[in-house]
Amino acid sequence: MQHALADESGRLVIELHRALSEIDTARWHAGAADAARLKLRAIEVKVAHLTSLTWPEKTAALRAKLADAGAALAERLPGEDITAANARARWIAFRKSMTPSYEALQTTLRQLEIHVPSLRPTNHRRSFFHVLSAVSCIGILWAVPEPAWAIAIAIPFLIWAWTMEIGRRCSDRWNEIIMRWFAPVAHPHEYRRVNSATWYLTAIFALSLTQAPLPCAVGLAVLGVGDPVAGFIGRRWGRLRLLHGRTLEGTLAFFGSATLAGVATAYAFLPTIGLGAAVAVATAGALVGALAELFSLRVDDNLSIPLSASGAAALAAWAVGVL
Repeated sequence: MQHALADESGRLVIELHRALSEIDTARWHAGAADAARLKLRAIEVKVAHLTSLTWPEKTAALRAKLADAGAALAERLPGEDITAANARARWIAFRKSMTPSYEALQTTLRQLEIHVPSLRPTNHRRSFFHVLSAVSCIGILWAVPEPAWAIAIAIPFLIWAWTMEIGRRCSDRWNEIIMRWFAPVAHPHEYRRVNSATWYLTAIFALSLTQAPLPCAVGLAVLGVGDPVAGFIGRRWGRLRLLHGRTLEGTLAFFGSATLAGVATAYAFLPTIGLGAAVAVATAGALVGALAELFSLRVDDNLSIPLSASGAAALAAWAVGVL
């Protein structure tokens, strides 16, 4: 009974994720309100039914979080009386108000070993920061006279990032201060979990240990370009759902943009590489990076994508004789 209720809750939370994901600045259009209201009312009814059942004591916390989410839906869902002029703002505000309830549900489900996607609203500042970080890291890797220098540069950033994370766990006040600094580029789920920047810096340190600039740079380019492009295309035009909130359109956009970025990066690091070899290295990195982005749920994709993409690029570079 316990597992059945938890599994049903997980499926219902995924349903809620899909409904809230439709309420995004990149996807919203004039006719979206009625469909969104219908889906959310149906979820509200399902939540009410599920929480009315008898729950085992071990899942009482999950039932409470579900009930809170259901009450928030009933109380905050925009009515049919709002005008077209302010509908967009009201619905976006509604999604934002529902985010804490959703994140609380996600955290509780994770404790029961049920993993559901995080809510990731469109954030153009975060996307710009993503690309800028990758370009900066690739530029440093390209400029250092010896690959070993990258290790010396990465270590202080790694220590700084994990010191911040430990400080956040030890002090709620410190966590509030740090997340206020990074609020413009942070996702909601990062307030209570290791943030993506820390995983990114961890990946950079791990890559620096390989002392192989070409595949490392391709892996960073795959993440820096492919991930934000996939996010934008997936939220704006994504319709065919795959896994963990990802869409076919977003995954294809990831692969295409990451391949182009990988080719450009390969030429920058090895101008004599040749088009065929550059495409092979970039395609391998982009394909594996896109798969890592698609399947990453328990592991942050800012760690899994650069490591897996760089590994695939290294194998491809070795196969075509440029490594």
